[in-house]
Amino acid sequence: STEEIIMAAGKVYIVHCVDTEGPLCEEHLTLSGLTNDNVKNKTDEPRFEDFDQLVNWHRPHTLGTWEGLAEKLATVTNKEFRNNQLDSNGKGWVFNWFCMDHIGFEENPRHRAMGFHTIFDFYDSMVTEQDAGDAIHWHFHPLSIYKEGHRCARSYINSPNLYEILSRRLLERNWFPRANRAGFQDERPDSHWFLEQWMPFDFSNTASDDVDPEKNKDIVGGRFSDWRWAPIDWRTYHPHHDCHQLEGSCRRKIARCLNLISRFANVTEAELEKAFQRASDGESTLVAICSHDWRDMSVEIRYFQYLLDRVTNRYPNVKYVYSEAVEAFNAVHPELESNKISLKCDISCSADGNPLRVDIDTVSGKVFGPQPYFAIKTRSRRFIHDNLCLGTEFGKWFYEFGEDAVSPDDVSVIGVAANDAIGNQSIHVLDVDALGERNSDTYSF
Repeated sequence: STEEIIMAAGKVYIVHCVDTEGPLCEEHLTLSGLTNDNVKNKTDEPRFEDFDQLVNWHRPHTLGTWEGLAEKLATVTNKEFRNNQLDSNGKGWVFNWFCMDHIGFEENPRHRAMGFHTIFDFYDSMVTEQDAGDAIHWHFHPLSIYKEGHRCARSYINSPNLYEILSRRLLERNWFPRANRAGFQDERPDSHWFLEQWMPFDFSNTASDDVDPEKNKDIVGGRFSDWRWAPIDWRTYHPHHDCHQLEGSCRRKIARCLNLISRFANVTEAELEKAFQRASDGESTLVAICSHDWRDMSVEIRYFQYLLDRVTNRYPNVKYVYSEAVEAFNAVHPELESNKISLKCDISCSADGNPLRVDIDTVSGKVFGPQPYFAIKTRSRRFIHDNLCLGTEFGKWFYEFGEDAVSPDDVSVIGVAANDAIGNQSIHVLDVDALGERNSDTYSF
């Protein structure tokens, strides 16, 4: 019966990942003879059937001011647009905002929004106000060799701002990431191992046959956005220790994420059909698609839903769900049942209120990675991430302040954060300055 067929099929979980970077001014971008000057007033949208024409029409449009960006966001995030084409559960469109900070760049010709939390605060406020099921996740651009904000880069090791951004998110916004979208869609060994320590979910695999060597000379041969060896069939996987593109036994899970109306690695009707066929065969499937907030996403979403209409008509037995990133991963790649992560953090202070030692104990569940993330804000306004020491058994750690670490009289705020394998979190932030003078007792935070 039809009911039995539907029960046997898996579901397709659609995750819209938005590389959330704030306004981008492209004053001199030229593509196939079009520039911002001669397309900004263009209103005749090409037909979706003519994809090359659609790309040429769409890509030169960028949103270069917060005012322009906010205006477009008001269109795509309103209830009417979200509910224009409901999923199989009668639910509207969901956005996953992968927010970054532009920090450390000395040249900024595209007028990117600089500063800690500048972009994060804008979207955090919007997501909270709308309460529509959206979520904020992690995005980071490595610092280019000459600190140019418009150049791509590949090295986390050469990006000293990385840990300050993450530490500030924890200490100043009480926030810690669970899911990652790689900047420039590019991972290397140093970013691979960084993510393995703290972030369970990764939406960076852009493996695709859709790479024209003439149009994408910067990508051919693995120079950038290299996912040539990664799975191309929409399955999620654990990466190999030595190569994130290969399947292995590392902790985090990686999903395939294709672009919307871009110059390479596009989601197509054929790609979408592969996902629905996989689900029809009984494998629930995660389909992640990528946009940038500085483009008109209404065109991209309507194009994707046009493809969705065409494919779903051929697979009436497969239900599809607009999904938040972590929920989708847990649906298609579940973990064995385990207790939710919960940490207990204790601080020992001297009589004058200065911290002497922090002890961290796993009360329930299991920390994803080898240790929780530990951050300190000093009274001299530095933001420091440091490693913890192992305790008497696995699942326990400690940190001692002193001459070989951070001086006790320089500690202002302490933060501890951890995820578990399914994205539950335990976050603890303590304002040491607010303790005042205390006896040398231990206090929990």
